[in-house]
Amino acid sequence: MIVQLMRFVLLTAGAFGGYSVARLADWPSQTGFSQESVIILFIILGSSMGYLLGGILGREMTVQFRRIEQQVSEYRPAELLFGAVGLIIGLVIAFFISDPLGLLKPAWLAFLAKVGVYGLFAYGTARLFLLRRHEVADELFTQGSPSTHERPKFLDTSAVIDGRFEAIVKSGFLEGPLRVPRFVLVELQTLADSADDLKRARGRRGLDTLTALSALEDVVTVIDADYPDVPTVDAKMIRLAQSSGGAIVTADHNLTQVARVEGVDVLNLNELAEAVRPVYLPGDKLVLGVAKPGKEPDQGVGYLSDGTMVVVSDGRGSIGKEIEVEVTSVLQTSAGRMIFAKAV
Repeated sequence: MIVQLMRFVLLTAGAFGGYSVARLADWPSQTGFSQESVIILFIILGSSMGYLLGGILGREMTVQFRRIEQQVSEYRPAELLFGAVGLIIGLVIAFFISDPLGLLKPAWLAFLAKVGVYGLFAYGTARLFLLRRHEVADELFTQGSPSTHERPKFLDTSAVIDGRFEAIVKSGFLEGPLRVPRFVLVELQTLADSADDLKRARGRRGLDTLTALSALEDVVTVIDADYPDVPTVDAKMIRLAQSSGGAIVTADHNLTQVARVEGVDVLNLNELAEAVRPVYLPGDKLVLGVAKPGKEPDQGVGYLSDGTMVVVSDGRGSIGKEIEVEVTSVLQTSAGRMIFAKAV
């Protein structure tokens, strides 16, 4: 629509411009063509140039409008209102400052100077107010509302397909608005349609999780955010969090590291699981199901609910049973934690 509108405007302007140029000089005496032919030729040339320039300018304006629309969608209503206040203040300041500029000669110079002052102050104050939105806008517009006071949290694909995510959200550990960018939803759909059984199962689990959470009021929302100039989903997540001041929720170790280097806050599900993992000390007792034999002749091996391996001395005879064991030592390795115990 914008392309067609700009083509029409510039085509019309080019036609009028061509007509005006054709009337400026005595073209028939210089070219040998009649005045009517010269006028028609210049109108065609002017309108053709206007049509071409209108297409180029219209496409560029379409890209810029979409980018602005995307950036606006990342702000909360209170923040947009705060930016509008800054815009109005800038226009008021520009009105008083630009008044003496009307004395400039010629008139077109005065007009351009006024436009420049209005544009500079309107953009500058609106931008300044938006940059300070976290310090001021929250205090002005979100008092007494902790859920909206929290910064938005953007869900990565790895978090959504994690089987623990739904339970974590429902438990209330993740407060504030949880937002799923459209490009993450597209990646989930791609996984769900994959020919690989494992990828397809993960993609469908992620979609099922979002469906279940969407039934909860004001918990998870999908936003139309995308960055066509950014090639990867991880890079888009980082750009989105940077532009909106939000945090990323993920289970991806590499994304976590890169985002933190870029100065973006990250909530990693694996780090949460590690933080709440039970800590066992020598002498602690627990009930364990012995699942298989160990490497040594008398050993049995079981697993805690978080996947931690427990090696039980003299536990081979209890395979397939639940027994009470006492922790004798804990070994922390690069691959994880291993507990050694003995049957009580």
